[in-house]
Amino acid sequence: MESFSQKIHSTLDKHKDGHGEAYLPAIYNNPELQQLIQEKYMKDLFHDTLGFGAAKMIRRIVGVAHVEDFESIKDASKRAECERQALEFAKLLLKERRRFQSINEVVSAIRA
Repeated sequence: MESFSQKIHSTLDKHKDGHGEAYLPAIYNNPELQQLIQEKYMKDLFHDTLGFGAAKMIRRIVGVAHVEDFESIKDASKRAECERQALEFAKLLLKERRRFQSINEVVSAIRA
């Protein structure tokens, strides 16, 4: 099965001989520059996704539409502690998302 990243690269590669609507033709005709552009695009997309995910975590904890997993914790102090930890991580993810270079790094930060 093709990963999301592979699909994006495949789509960009399929249109690499285009007439340069997004970038100057010099970029489309230079494989090294094209590779750098694709890598930057994927890195920016990853960081934007982390920021969006963090904002959604915060909204689901403090907003009206709560998280069922937290709501199912009957002990209010335990639930509050879990929510606090999730909010702390969401804050870290939102403010420092560019320090993460892979999803494995994000998972490691969650486990730390």
